[in-house]
Parts: sequence; structure tokens; C-alpha cells
Amino acid sequence: MKPMAGRVPELDGIRGVAIGMVLLYHYCAVFPVHKGMALYYLLLPTHLMWSGVDLFFVLSGFLIGGILLDNRQSVKYYSVFYARRVYRIFPIYYIMIAALGIGTLIAPQSPLFDTKGMPLWVYPIYAQNLVGDFTRASLWLGVTWSLAVEEQFYLLFPMVVKRSRQFLFAVLAICIVGAPLLRTLLILKGLHFEQVYPLLPCRADTLALGVVAALLVRSETAKAWTHQHRGQLIAVLLILAGCTVALLKFTAYIIEGTAGYSIFGLAYFIVLLLVVMGAVPVLSGLLRNSVLIWLGSISYCVYLVHQPMRTLFEILLPGRPLLEVTLALIGTLAVAQASWILIERGLVRHAHVRYRY
Repeated sequence: MKPMAGRVPELDGIRGVAIGMVLLYHYCAVFPVHKGMALYYLLLPTHLMWSGVDLFFVLSGFLIGGILLDNRQSVKYYSVFYARRVYRIFPIYYIMIAALGIGTLIAPQSPLFDTKGMPLWVYPIYAQNLVGDFTRASLWLGVTWSLAVEEQFYLLFPMVVKRSRQFLFAVLAICIVGAPLLRTLLILKGLHFEQVYPLLPCRADTLALGVVAALLVRSETAKAWTHQHRGQLIAVLLILAGCTVALLKFTAYIIEGTAGYSIFGLAYFIVLLLVVMGAVPVLSGLLRNSVLIWLGSISYCVYLVHQPMRTLFEILLPGRPLLEVTLALIGTLAVAQASWILIERGLVRHAHVRYRY
């Protein structure tokens, strides 16, 4: 199995697309629209942009899976992996938790800091997807259910990769097949969105598909096959895209939560595969766009602060959604850029220098 050579800028572009989708989903939802309005139909595609999180999951499976696969024989396999994750994830996350704690003391009734739906103690241990109703969590950290899913993945998956390849393949197969079956079973038993959506076992298929992509990109045979069959892969992708459009009409959770998540996961897996294999040069070129790469580089902080920023301007500018969204977007990007320059970039570099496999 051959490791990937060097940094792939298209992956930052994909990350930029993913965070852009999340921004569109949350920010466009503030506009008061109803059927019959031109704006309603213009914004209709944004109703599916929640799947930007699924794209993040597939990309995370690919990147983390690749790192673990390339270094599974290292004597520092666990220590370096977890040290680098701590440097990358913890600093601004725990800054946000500290700010939430201060906010609950200063303005406990504010929509930004209301924690009645989720106890504060769950955030430091990444249990917000396991305890209570994640949809009622404080807006300050409401989106962090997905970080909890990823942290749980980071905690468990290195042990899977460290074992035999047969064990790895078995786990990946169980995740890809078992996650949609588990979602279906839970939904048929009467569980709702807030009880199914944030659980790692129910989202494991998207993460596992990313790991499969990491395995395939390290195989010359798989690369050759992808180039030879790119037409068929694009055809499958178009069919899946048609299915996602159907989700705009058939919105029952029994459909979205079972087949819907799998459709998006598989579609994003194919896109990722085509990009990293270089099978569609036009797509790769689009993803090397400097704006997308920049947005991808600051996406972590953007994800953490975009909802608090929107809520802040909603409080300050009630009834003015366009101005609210515009200022929130500017504020979010400015804070994320400052965070990247002043905090994140230096810590990432330090971690890669200090901790080597």
C-alpha cells in the first residue's frame, strides 16, 4: 500500500465546499419565505445543505484513515496521532466552552447561552451527542454534536487500523452496511431525528466510506480502475444527485434518515474518489480555486462560530435578515481568519515539528 505523496490542495477545496454548504443551510433559513415566492424556490436547494456535515464526515474518514494507514507500523502510532489531534482540535474548542461558561453567568437567559437543554459538563468530554436532546443545546455550541461524533471516531478507530487488514475490512463493511440498517430499525421503533441523527453508530457509514477511499487511493490498481470507469462513476453520481433532489419532496424522516443519509454519503464518496484519483481534471481544477482553499483552511473555526455570530446579529438587528446574515458572515470569516493566524496555524506547525511518527 503506497502512501499519498504531499498535500492535496483539492481536499482543502472540498472542505471549503462543505463549510460553504453549512453556512448556506443555517444562514438562508433566516429569510421568511413561503411557497409561491420566487425566493422560496431560489432557496429550495439550501434545504439539503445540511449534508455538508456528511461531506465533512467522509473527508474526515479519508484524512484520518489515511494518516493511520500510513503510520500503523510506527512505534509512536498512538502518541503522535493523539497529540496532533489535541493541538488541532482542543484549543479553540475549549476557548468556546470557557466563553459559554462565562456567558451563562453573565447572561443566562440569552439565546446564545441558554443551556437548559444540555448540561455544561457534557461539552468537555464530547458527550453532547449522547446526553439529552442535541437540538435544544445552547446555540453557542449547538453544532458541536458533530465534533463529538468525530472525537469518538478518533478515539476508537486507531485501534481498528492497528489490528489486521482483515479486521479493518470487516469493521468497514459492518459500518457501511450496518449503519443504515440500524437507523432504519431505530426509526421504525419510533425514535426521532434528535435520537438518531447525532449517534456515531448511525453515522459510521459516511466515516467508513472515507476510510475506504483512503485505502483505494493508495492502490495503483484502484487508481487505474477509477480512470477506466470514470464514466460509469459519474453516471452513478448523477443518479444519486437525482435521488437527493427527490428528498426535497419526500421529506418524511423514515426516508431522509434511512436512504437519505446513505445517498449523500455514497455521492460524496464518489466525488472524493474522482478528485483524489485525478479522474476528472475539470472538477479538480474547480476545487483548487483559491477562495475555496482559503475557506477550507479556516473551516474549523467558521463551523464553531457561525451560529453564535448569526444569533448575535439576530438579537442586535431583529427583523432585518439580510443585514443580519451579511454582518454575521463578515464577522464569522474575520474571527476565523484571526483564529487561524493567531492560534491554529502556529499550533498545527508546532505539533508536526514536535510530534513525528
